[in-house]
Amino acid sequence: MDGNMEKRNLEEFIPYTDTLRLLQRFFSHLGCSAGIFDENGKLKVFDYITPFCKLIYSKVPERCEADRRLRFRKALKLRKPFLHRCFAGKLNFVIPLIYKDNKNVYFLGVAGG
Repeated sequence: MDGNMEKRNLEEFIPYTDTLRLLQRFFSHLGCSAGIFDENGKLKVFDYITPFCKLIYSKVPERCEADRRLRFRKALKLRKPFLHRCFAGKLNFVIPLIYKDNKNVYFLGVAGG
């Protein structure tokens, strides 16, 4: 992370559950699951896990976790939403959660599904 962006906790700005509710409004009609990860990449809240992801994770959790870390690092670098196809072929949306005020930029975490 470069020097002009500070990590801060999302809950200092908006509760995780409120952020998840907003995401669900955008993505539920697509049948997507959604999750919120904190500023360090730890899963904080999710709505559900798709049957496909449950199956894949049960067989190769280390690959799923490596893929999740990759998406997180990319979100830190790009600082804009993107789509990512995981190693198992699932298309994921990734949204860096960033707050900007007049002079500071804060990385709050990642939303995705």
